[in-house]
Amino acid sequence: MHKPAASTPPTRLSYTGVTVEFGATRALDEVSFSAQPGEIIGLLGHNGAGKSTLCNVTTGVIQATSGQFSVDGIPVSRKLSPRDAAQLGITVIHQEPALAPNMTVLENLFLARPTPPNAERRRRAADALKTVGAHLPLDMPVDTLGLGERQLVDLARGLLGGEMKVLLLDEPTAALGKAETESLHTLIRGFAERGVTVLYVSHRLPDILEVCTRIVVLRGGRHVVDGPTADFTPAKLAEALVPNLRSLDFTHTDPGATVVELPPGAAGTEALSIRSGEVVGLFGMAGGRQFALAAQLGGAAEPCSYQLAGASVRFASPAQAIRQGVFFVPPDRDTEGLVGSETALDNVMLPWYGRFGSRGWWVSAHSGAAVYEQARAALDIRGPGADAEVSQFSGGNRQKHLLARWLYPAPPRVLILAQPTQGVDVGAKLDIVEAVRAAAAAGAAVLVASSESDEIASMCDRAVTVTGNTFCAVPRTPQFNEDLLASLLAQSSPVRA
Repeated sequence: MHKPAASTPPTRLSYTGVTVEFGATRALDEVSFSAQPGEIIGLLGHNGAGKSTLCNVTTGVIQATSGQFSVDGIPVSRKLSPRDAAQLGITVIHQEPALAPNMTVLENLFLARPTPPNAERRRRAADALKTVGAHLPLDMPVDTLGLGERQLVDLARGLLGGEMKVLLLDEPTAALGKAETESLHTLIRGFAERGVTVLYVSHRLPDILEVCTRIVVLRGGRHVVDGPTADFTPAKLAEALVPNLRSLDFTHTDPGATVVELPPGAAGTEALSIRSGEVVGLFGMAGGRQFALAAQLGGAAEPCSYQLAGASVRFASPAQAIRQGVFFVPPDRDTEGLVGSETALDNVMLPWYGRFGSRGWWVSAHSGAAVYEQARAALDIRGPGADAEVSQFSGGNRQKHLLARWLYPAPPRVLILAQPTQGVDVGAKLDIVEAVRAAAAAGAAVLVASSESDEIASMCDRAVTVTGNTFCAVPRTPQFNEDLLASLLAQSSPVRA
């Protein structure tokens, strides 16, 4: 007697000829691939390659122009809404979780959902948080949580919507430290073992190689590379993302006079100096003191006194710093830097309209447009035109717009950058590094605050590791990246008697 053949479970997620057009722009061009239950797929591509567009189609945020996708072999309506997607078991976790900060963990978990009786609601909430490994009081306000904890609340919220079948992760580790990233990866593997299909969007290639089982690359809206993670090395993956990727071997020029000098005790730290023509890194843990110090120097946080070209300054606002040629580029391009509803041109020129720039000209709409085009060419900004809302550009190209604001309308005397290449692909990162090095070569004193050692190593002449109020100088050597990590680890390790 023959045993009946074991039934093969249907493909969990399948895209067939998915195309999305925005006017004359084709964001997705007949994308077709499928994913099985339990796969962890790294979805990669250059900024503007179509990754976010595909995720938005999958979650019902936008509708495909043509083509379709299916879940468990059942075609999904092209009129899918985000609520419909959630009912199909599709959950998305963004880099910045979509939670109400003024509400509690419990209230956020059931926001815009049917609310069961209080006892059942608290039990289900506790079970969901336990499943994602979050040990949080239900009545704690969300705005008191760290980013990693907010992501877990967002993930638990997805579980409460019903059976999770597809999990989309959009740059989930961009602002997480090593320990938080490892915890998230453990959680992702656990979901995959239970049959959840995971699409993991990230520009952090080591994270992709560490947790994903398969890699799919989009380029220009097309599906161009697909294969098991074991077939890729970091170099091969970088080449797949940006063919013929150039390497950057920048020249370290002799620095000039000291421009910034932070005396011991100022801002509660040790001494720090930056000279004209050099790029200095401030390296520390995610959410560390380096970011607050960078904001203070740029007038965007509690003022601190320091020497600027020998003169004492104390900036109580970014506007005061800007008047002295000190430009601060914040880490969050969308909430602290750009105005999404304004045009790309106006976002770059916003601080400069009606000011007499240090180049000796009055910034008008006409002269600003010419400078915008110069900046666009220099940074290789891609996407719609100058008159398009900046929100229509991909994340990496929005990052370039924010940097362009502080490089091209007026040359910086001091340029302070917080995680300038966060969330951008390898090609865009090179564009940004080249622009920063060019600013230093033109005489700017540059400070880069980051929690990513490779970001510091990619552009800095030397660095200072920061733990609390303790600084440790790290000179540039052939093993600069490793030295940065070793220095920070030594500072963070408890002293043994």
